Amino acid sequence: MNKNNLLSILVLLFITSISAQETVEIFLIDSYVTPEAPYTFVVSFFTTEMVTSKIVINASEELVVSDSLTDNHQGRFDFSSRQFDSTMIPFRIIVFDEFGNKSVSDQYDLALPSAAIITTDDSPSFFTVCCFGGVIFGLPSPGVMLYEDKSYFSLSKEIPVISFYSSGYNYPVSYLGLEYSYTFNAPVEHVLRAGYKYIWQPEFIEYISSGINVFTDFKGKNGISPELTFGLFKVYNVFTLYTKYRFNIQPGGSKVKFHEISIGLYSNVFSINF
Repeated sequence: MNKNNLLSILVLLFITSISAQETVEIFLIDSYVTPEAPYTFVVSFFTTEMVTSKIVINASEELVVSDSLTDNHQGRFDFSSRQFDSTMIPFRIIVFDEFGNKSVSDQYDLALPSAAIITTDDSPSFFTVCCFGGVIFGLPSPGVMLYEDKSYFSLSKEIPVISFYSSGYNYPVSYLGLEYSYTFNAPVEHVLRAGYKYIWQPEFIEYISSGINVFTDFKGKNGISPELTFGLFKVYNVFTLYTKYRFNIQPGGSKVKFHEISIGLYSNVFSINF
């Protein structure tokens, strides 16, 4: 065998080796738990190569999705008798190609219906969790209203009413919400809002949300209020601490213009999800 043939064989083996070690890309299509009993975890995803696959939940328990090579993966798992102590369950997808090379997906969060949570013996009871979560969820968001060069303290509470989800996201893509605000000793005290919010999830923060609201003070001051929200970090894996800026204006040449800055906790546990 001459040197040229030997060199060609070595180059071919090198390319083949590199190709075999390339990471398989994983694209999550759907992952959810059915809202009614029997609670079933439904998952589907596809891969760029023929692989076997499994899911690891809570960094410990494994669920086999595909035990033969395929690029289209679907699984259904009964969660009725499983024990969880949180409404959000982290999981990853792990796949193996025909050579045994392993590829791991990013971490996803699986949202559980509240009624499906079955706590372990050493965890707080479901009733305790619901009470504790309800108290936190009910806390109003403190803020400051800036109106004609004066500042006023305010309390508000927003409830996401309808949330719209896309597969693989920890937060909804968007939601419709209602919010009531009371500002102490201000020219505009009682304000009711209805709005639409769109959510992005960059890598450096939990989320960024932009939205537009319509508002009324029930006394003739009606207008619109664009806003920008930054979700900072999670609290108990259910709530997200956020800070929000909002500008309020009444169209038609009115002098009703004021700014608001607030902090609060976001959660969609009582939202209708689509």
